[in-house]
Amino acid sequence: MGEYNAWIKATREEGYGTLHLARAVALAEAAVREGLDSVTVITDQAGAELIEAHLPKKASVLIWNESLTPPQEAAQLVELLKPMVPKRVDERYPRPLLYLVGNSYVAEYQKMLWKSGVEVVLVCDEADRSSADWFVIGKPYGGGLGVTSDTGYTRFLRGSQYAPLRFEAVRGILKQHAHKTVASDFCIATENLDTKSWLPLIAKAIKSVDLPEHVEAWTPTLTILPGPDCASDEELKGLAAENGLKVTVSKDRFSHVASLLNTDVLFSADNMTLHEALGLGVVRMALPRAGAEQDLMLEHMVEREVSQPVPDPNASDALEQLTTKLTRLCFDPAYRRGNGRIGQYLCDGMGAVRVIRQTALKVYAVPQNLVRFFEAADPMIEKL
Repeated sequence: MGEYNAWIKATREEGYGTLHLARAVALAEAAVREGLDSVTVITDQAGAELIEAHLPKKASVLIWNESLTPPQEAAQLVELLKPMVPKRVDERYPRPLLYLVGNSYVAEYQKMLWKSGVEVVLVCDEADRSSADWFVIGKPYGGGLGVTSDTGYTRFLRGSQYAPLRFEAVRGILKQHAHKTVASDFCIATENLDTKSWLPLIAKAIKSVDLPEHVEAWTPTLTILPGPDCASDEELKGLAAENGLKVTVSKDRFSHVASLLNTDVLFSADNMTLHEALGLGVVRMALPRAGAEQDLMLEHMVEREVSQPVPDPNASDALEQLTTKLTRLCFDPAYRRGNGRIGQYLCDGMGAVRVIRQTALKVYAVPQNLVRFFEAADPMIEKL
């Protein structure tokens, strides 16, 4: 058997925050776990700190400091990987694998790498053309994107069963999220969210919930899960200030699995926290992504009843609508259990392992839904 070398390129993208960086970490963890010979993550200075802090020890980081145009960037990748391209390709001499994680890699960029002999795996959320060897759409709506292959050889991995989740979240899934009779612990993830519109509205809606007769006392709490580029803790608390509502801000600005394990209801736009909440079985209300003209993730989650539709925050009856929806979420445990199971049906936590096995190792008998049903472990993985 030849050497399996994986390169994973990811940077922050406007409108997606740290989603692609988190996916790169998840893929690197899975690649190390699956025994690839070398794993290197390529990022820029803006993403270097987060990547280095969460990357497994056996993986390395390559930081590009210079600002390059897409053609220059592709040419530099070709120069980096060309020496590893074998003259003869078979299981003894596999091609180097390059995972492009993000939405900014156009078909011409991919084709330049593909022509050089590099095996290209594109992990992205929205596109209409691709020249990669593999195209991974790790979202529930993946089957609805009309992506065409320019080369005619692109293989597609569609749907959230291919959503890369970090192993920290997978371990949390195995703990089985419990649903209390009465929901009182709320979280709101601020990354990719219009916080000035949603934070005050959600805080008011929580305090406006009417208690049913069988509930004698109810003390709701709101935890804010900030992103790396969000406002200061005090500013976030000020936006959510509501009489009698206890508001705290999580200290971690990248990984929120520990907070999600103690959450009854999550409010979040499309980001890694929302994907992890799906796998963990946390009940969620999906919010629109700030600045997005069309939010496919939100539309699909509402369509599949993974999330209730939310009102326009500027509507005159927005508070009344949101309060009505929250009342059911808080005091109907059967509804919350069902909602949580639908999320786990969509995203079972094995996405990163599936992607690495199929694209790198060419193992197609990939176990399905193992984590969803909380079995001890994948027989092909000793321990997670």
